Amino acid sequence: MDFSLTPEQEALKKEFDNFFREEMKKAPPLGAENIYDNDEGWDFHRYLARRLGEKGWISRPWPRAYGGLEASILEQLLFNEAKAYHRAPGIDIQGVCMLAPTLLASGNEEQKQQHLPPIAKGEIMWCQGWSEPNAGSDLASLKTRAVRNGDHYIINGQKTWTSGAHRAQWCFMLARTDPEQPRHRGLSFFLVDMSSPGINLRPVKAMNGTHMFNEMYFDDVKVPKENMVGDENRGWYVSLMTMNFERSSIGFMAEAKRNLEELIQFCKETERNGKRLAEQPLVRHLLAQLTIDI
Repeated sequence: MDFSLTPEQEALKKEFDNFFREEMKKAPPLGAENIYDNDEGWDFHRYLARRLGEKGWISRPWPRAYGGLEASILEQLLFNEAKAYHRAPGIDIQGVCMLAPTLLASGNEEQKQQHLPPIAKGEIMWCQGWSEPNAGSDLASLKTRAVRNGDHYIINGQKTWTSGAHRAQWCFMLARTDPEQPRHRGLSFFLVDMSSPGINLRPVKAMNGTHMFNEMYFDDVKVPKENMVGDENRGWYVSLMTMNFERSSIGFMAEAKRNLEELIQFCKETERNGKRLAEQPLVRHLLAQLTIDI
């Protein structure tokens, strides 16, 4: 079996690599590492998102009907690897990698037409309203309620650990629409405009003082019924699909490769007790094992 890339794939890989190498020269110092915490990092993230949108690279794997090129899995892998290796922002993980494929699979046509084009252009950023104070790994135990009231749902409750909620314009979330149903039933999947009255945010600072996470409070937030993805009380099955998309993270390995290269260079340049780290048997063994693992 031949695992080598075709000439076309090699050219595409080089194009991705050159693009990110040049764009990352414009990144602010440390600004790309935590895009949610500082304005410089966030502005660069938004800039790069728009650049990727202009090139059509955000929506490459999507169906042509929604602005995509139906690119192969391998082409998408090459893109993800190049982006991660250069530690480039510009891809809204929640919107591009989680919500967009979920809408393509489970959304109705109106939802696709409303939300996919802004995501593809890098114009709208999303956050994920799932975890609650007592519903993290056991997500099905969530308490946030959504009660039908005419052509709207009224949402009350609390979410926590919401990455980038203070920057996002939209949120996809789970809420309980029928408390009488078994836990995994009775949940529904909603798309919520973050500018809706009744949404309040409280920052959750990390130990180093950076601001990525948030607590979200919903106080009689009105959400149009058209913003429900899938059927009422069947949101758990939509969310399982979203989780599957979230787990496909090949880019982490490309970033790990970059980290390893820098660690090896550090070991070549750094001395301890008059000897370079790279010459010490234990260090060489550990570096070799890391290389094998990656």
